[in-house]
Amino acid sequence: MVSQELRARLQQTVDSIAVIDTHEHIPPESAVCDGKYDLFRFLEHYVSSDLVSAGMSRETLETIRNPQSSLTLEERWRLMEPFWKYCRTTGYGRAILEYMHDLFGVEDISGDTYAELSRRIQAAHTPGWYQKVLREFARIELALVITWPGQPVTVDRSLFRAVPILDHFAIMGTRAELAALEKETNRSIQTLDQLLAAQEGRLDDFCKQGIVAVKIFLAYRRPLHFERVDKSTAARVFDRIWLSQTQDLTFADLKPLQDFMTRRLVGLAAERGLPIQIHTGLQEGNGNYIEYARPTLLTNLFMEFQDARFVLFHAGYPYVSETAVLAKTFPNVFADLCWMHAVSPFVAARTLEEWLETIPCNKILGFGGDSNYVEGAYGHCKVARRVTTDVLARKVEEGYFSEEEAVFFAKRLLRENAKELFRV
Repeated sequence: MVSQELRARLQQTVDSIAVIDTHEHIPPESAVCDGKYDLFRFLEHYVSSDLVSAGMSRETLETIRNPQSSLTLEERWRLMEPFWKYCRTTGYGRAILEYMHDLFGVEDISGDTYAELSRRIQAAHTPGWYQKVLREFARIELALVITWPGQPVTVDRSLFRAVPILDHFAIMGTRAELAALEKETNRSIQTLDQLLAAQEGRLDDFCKQGIVAVKIFLAYRRPLHFERVDKSTAARVFDRIWLSQTQDLTFADLKPLQDFMTRRLVGLAAERGLPIQIHTGLQEGNGNYIEYARPTLLTNLFMEFQDARFVLFHAGYPYVSETAVLAKTFPNVFADLCWMHAVSPFVAARTLEEWLETIPCNKILGFGGDSNYVEGAYGHCKVARRVTTDVLARKVEEGYFSEEEAVFFAKRLLRENAKELFRV
């Protein structure tokens, strides 16, 4: 048993840290101040996955969370309630219950509260809400937010820094997708050299606008092993795409160009001093190949791009020990716990305890909310502070390290490591 005095002291220290949040998907504030935000808009991800896993049809989910749906709040709740009762105890379920309570003062999500909760959510979503939730309530100094292909990287720099996904330059497979890249970059792309120039130009434009990293998202679509491919082989694949009007090329056909372009992105990022955040482990949603996201598939990149800095997201869960070994072995690999506090506080705690014993503490990034809304960032950060305190207090009580060291580790995990790595 950890002494309550020790835990209270450490919790006070952890709560005082102005966190650097390494990963979010939060949209611009104007997008959520449309007067239509209610409880069911929070089913964009996470809890929605558990509802489908529990038996809700995908069609029902889309109907419930669609803000343009003609269904009343009552009709939406009737569709949700039979499955919500099964999801209340998952990490996703407990997190949303906690931040709905803290931010909107509702004790539970139930048939008695959904209407009032929706009213309070709608009333709160006015200009200034982001500042209040992130700074005042969550005590998050900065959050790194993902921008999707084709999106601008302009963000509110008082709260955020942008991290663009740029692997769509590798994943296209038809002339139509090449045309979309031409439109995005305002460049003609008829050869591999022109594709390379468009990719580099896009990255340089983003650098001028203050991005702090790049993101590789490909584990949702293919395995994370990227082989060395010569330029002539990649050019032949490009030419086949240029001649293709439909998606008639297989993954085997396209893989050499995908590998070539992904490795090119890694090299460009390294040259510009940008860390490369990579999705590893659990994929959000329902139904995918977890083997695609196994972090050890990236080992050849770690060896060959020694000047690059790789950040392995989501602890690589369920491959958390593999992530530990990679971060322990390679100086250029960092382990990030983002999302894990919402997936399972127990797994997050178990993982952090293992990592503290295996990885130099300046290689561990202790929090990223990975949420589509500021409420999720708040809630997941609250869980992360609690988990971090519990683990550090336990290790002090065991005599593994001192209380002074625990305070040092807390600041490194939740703030200083990210500040140094992303130069924010």
